[in-house]
Amino acid sequence: MKALNNKERRKANWRFIAMFSATMLLLFGCSFFVLRIAHKGVKVLEEKHDVYTEAFKNQAFITFKIEDIIDKIYSLKNVDRTINQQKHLQGIISNIRIEIEDLIAKEETSLKEFELYEQLLEQISVIQTSIDLFEKDEESYRFSQKQLERCREKYRIEKLYEGNIKEKELEK
Repeated sequence: MKALNNKERRKANWRFIAMFSATMLLLFGCSFFVLRIAHKGVKVLEEKHDVYTEAFKNQAFITFKIEDIIDKIYSLKNVDRTINQQKHLQGIISNIRIEIEDLIAKEETSLKEFELYEQLLEQISVIQTSIDLFEKDEESYRFSQKQLERCREKYRIEKLYEGNIKEKELEK
């Protein structure tokens, strides 16, 4: 027994198979593009993660070095040192500062996360200059103070000598 609508059924089956195949093809095509885009997105995220990780490591290193500079500046300011020790410590501070500036210059990020550190380094440079000027003024002050003491001592000796001469003259 054959169905009377055999041709219509066959046509409907072919339509169904064509629509089903087109739908599956579209579904697999979209899935392929989604997975491909996701793979590229993962690569971009991994690259950014590496960049940010490196930037955070550099920031931690710079922060540690700046704390070291601050400790040395505090030591420079509060501990009595000879001029050679002072210059040596200033040289160490300058070398650390230059090392940090070079590290910041090598860092290639579009973000401005090192701007604050650059400003801090400028302030450290100003502080170093101020300390140097202060030390020069202090050295000049000490020299002047020593000269004044010598003058006072010489004046006292001269007055004492003049006083002794007057006493001898009065005794005669």
